[in-house]
Amino acid sequence: MMNRNVSNVLVGLLLLLIAGCGFHLRGAVVLPESLQSIYVQGIDITQGLGEELVQSLGDNDVNVVHSYQEGSAVLTVLENKYERRVLSVGSDAKASEYSLYGLVQFKVTDGEGSILSEAQAVEAMRDYQFDQTQVLGKSEEEDLLREDLNRQLVQSILRRLSAIK
Repeated sequence: MMNRNVSNVLVGLLLLLIAGCGFHLRGAVVLPESLQSIYVQGIDITQGLGEELVQSLGDNDVNVVHSYQEGSAVLTVLENKYERRVLSVGSDAKASEYSLYGLVQFKVTDGEGSILSEAQAVEAMRDYQFDQTQVLGKSEEEDLLREDLNRQLVQSILRRLSAIK
């Protein structure tokens, strides 16, 4: 009984410590009024990064239009690049570790064509071990890491968009 009370007190103190340091869960991003209706161009919005971007914008109460409408801001993806780089090679001269690298360069204009944000880039990386005997499993792991990379890139884009005045 005494151990349970001590555990409860420790958990309570830990929660107070976490709350006191300013930690909070990542919530919705507050985007400026000029971005409440946006058209995304330069990327396929039905798959991969484009689909993740549209979903995240929608989750943040942004109306993503599927064709340009007057008065809508325009997010133009100038470059969307993925690379798989070899990080290390084993004694058998085969790759044993890879790095996935993603880069998205974009700019934002308002409904009248005025530049709200000059071209800027966000990037992310993920590393993983590769085993030649588990090719199927590692392929699946790479797909999951690519999805995670997309989520990180989209969150970086949203943070950049929230900084627009």
